[in-house]
Amino acid sequence: MSTAALVGLNCCVAVITLAGLAYFGRVRMPRPPVGRYELADVAVVFAVVVAAPLLYLELPRTAVAVVFGLVLCAALQFTLAPLTGGGRAWAVALVSVAATAGCAFADRSLAVVVLTDVLLATAVVGVANMWAQSGMRSAHAAWFAGALACYDLVATGLTSVMDRFAAQVMGLPFAPLLAVTRGDPPVALGLGDLLLLVLFPLVALKAFGRAAGLLAAGIGVAVSGAVSLLFALGALTGAFPLLTALGPLIVVQHVLWVRSRGAERTVAEWRASAPRAAAATAPADPDPALLRALDPPDAQGLPAALPEDGWLAVLDGRVVGGGTSPGLARRDAGRRGCTPVPLAVPVRRASSADEHPEKQPGQDQRVDHHGGPEREAGHASPQKAASAPRSVPGRARGHAHDDEQQGPLGS
Repeated sequence: MSTAALVGLNCCVAVITLAGLAYFGRVRMPRPPVGRYELADVAVVFAVVVAAPLLYLELPRTAVAVVFGLVLCAALQFTLAPLTGGGRAWAVALVSVAATAGCAFADRSLAVVVLTDVLLATAVVGVANMWAQSGMRSAHAAWFAGALACYDLVATGLTSVMDRFAAQVMGLPFAPLLAVTRGDPPVALGLGDLLLLVLFPLVALKAFGRAAGLLAAGIGVAVSGAVSLLFALGALTGAFPLLTALGPLIVVQHVLWVRSRGAERTVAEWRASAPRAAAATAPADPDPALLRALDPPDAQGLPAALPEDGWLAVLDGRVVGGGTSPGLARRDAGRRGCTPVPLAVPVRRASSADEHPEKQPGQDQRVDHHGGPEREAGHASPQKAASAPRSVPGRARGHAHDDEQQGPLGS
């Protein structure tokens, strides 16, 4: 194998791992519609990982390329959506996938490899962050790594499953391989290997702190580099089960951190202890029109600049922008000086039935920011209503999956 190609592969691994950590620290991904992670969820993911190569070996190469193209397109979209907005993310994803497919039809093999590597790296960063930010715990990651270590030993070291799978997808656009060369054997890293290399540092960072995250990232890159060195020296000549070496180290790290730090932090606890750069960069006094949109004195009090079904960008309980779509609301927040990505929440104008509610004797009514009547004994003046404290809809309070739960490995 080429020494330069091996060095390049490990440089790519290090860059992707650092990109995952940077994304984790700067971007808050929307919570997926799932509950709390359980070991059963890890078992399902493991079953999919085991079954996927066997299924792809039975499919035509064109069908395999189409399936992976659709998967990468979706992963690229939800990775970029918190940064650019959903519409632009879809546009970038579709154009990138179309460009890769076009290069394949034009027989531009080098361009196909480069574009596929970029798409794969972006997708891995997004998937790893989604899992880590949506509640995957270090115990879950350790179980997953231990199971994959056993599977990789069987599929790569003891049988020819992964060798045949690599031969099936090598050279295809959207192949699940981070490839540097396409020789025999190729200098490449499998999707499962790369995903675990990026995932565990994020989970360790969330669960135990920055030292644990950086140590996990360093160990992952070191393992990848040691295997590459063995290939460069000629000690290894065929496919090597990288996860068989990496998985036990992940389990050991988890056990040691649990014993030294105790219980893992939840996502909510990690976010509460993270440095709040947003508080310093968010405007001290948001636009009064945006505040009036949250709690208007009457149904006609919504500003004209925020039409029906508009969106507000909210960060740490503060309104920092607004627009007619989530992307425009986040972009407005950026123009106002808010660097972190805020949460976009909808603000709906009151319906006609709510604008003229039937009054009860001796009571006044006003319309809250959700459009429903809110009764109170006294009538608050517009000035007093504007100065009263306001609750922000959609403010993050942690989710059910953030609750403390100790897995079997964490006991």
